[in-house]
Amino acid sequence: MEASAMPETEPALTATAGGNAPRRPAYPSVRGDLRKGPQTPPSVLIVDDEADLLEEMATTLSEEGFAVLRAPSGTAALRLFGANPEIGVVVTDVRMPELDGLQLIERLLAELQPDAAKPQIIVLTGHGTMDTAIRALRLHASDFLSKPVTRADLVGTVRRAMDRCMGAREQSSEQADIRKRYSELQNTLSRINATLNRLLVGEANVEPVATEGAPGTQASDARPPERPDRIRSMLREHRVRARIFRSSVLLDPSWDMLLELMLAHIENKQTYLTSLCVVSGLPTTTALRRVEQLIASGLVRREDDPVDRRRVIVSLTDSGIERLSAYLEQVERDGAKMNRA
Repeated sequence: MEASAMPETEPALTATAGGNAPRRPAYPSVRGDLRKGPQTPPSVLIVDDEADLLEEMATTLSEEGFAVLRAPSGTAALRLFGANPEIGVVVTDVRMPELDGLQLIERLLAELQPDAAKPQIIVLTGHGTMDTAIRALRLHASDFLSKPVTRADLVGTVRRAMDRCMGAREQSSEQADIRKRYSELQNTLSRINATLNRLLVGEANVEPVATEGAPGTQASDARPPERPDRIRSMLREHRVRARIFRSSVLLDPSWDMLLELMLAHIENKQTYLTSLCVVSGLPTTTALRRVEQLIASGLVRREDDPVDRRRVIVSLTDSGIERLSAYLEQVERDGAKMNRA
């Protein structure tokens, strides 16, 4: 237990002062995704075995708009911390019976889940020593307050700790979102690669898709008006992936080439070999080798330009058109099912 006398240059933190004081607006939150609304500010846990000082600090922070929990001992603080995951800042006295402040910090950190954000720790002491400071820093204490503490020091220190806490939680949330998106992207890429492999080896289950009034019409003739936009969207997705990950493991230039040729087929445009190599983003020799592989698979053909024999036109074969149409048709059906769900 430590002295709680307040310096006379600052208003005393008395328990009765907060009763009639006007309550300020809740601690402002400007962080967070605007699509999800503002981030709820974490709570502050104050731990001190001196009842009067504990009440004074809690009242002061409550008047400043903080959500405050109070514990008269380290053991009580452990129970409160375990039952209130929203606690983000802990202000703890050092000298307390049974479980002192540094032991409390050790227990709190030991009980955290591996991926949980660590609370901001503020150590409150009236008998600060170098050994105490070193131990507190090793336990990731973020700040210190020396007794007697002023209202301005208490509020300012807690406010800075709250800002750090909210920044860390926002970063943790963003990292979790990135990991989730990356996992989804990997799953999508695996499905695309599996489908492409089946197309290349001729194992895709391609079924004719008839259109109304034209029995037996093949899938290549059933072109929804939004299909070119869908193909462009897929190409944009692949290019974004290439810019972000910059890894050949996640790139599939052959697939991009097929999509470019399918788009040209739908829009009745010619594609020249040099242009296809350029849009693939590969070195020319590598791109030409990929084109030769697609030709060998029976999905792509090449022919001299009848107008300018120096140029080579590349296009999808009938088999290539049929298989890519079947793939796009399946994507559209899956998308429609997800929308209905």
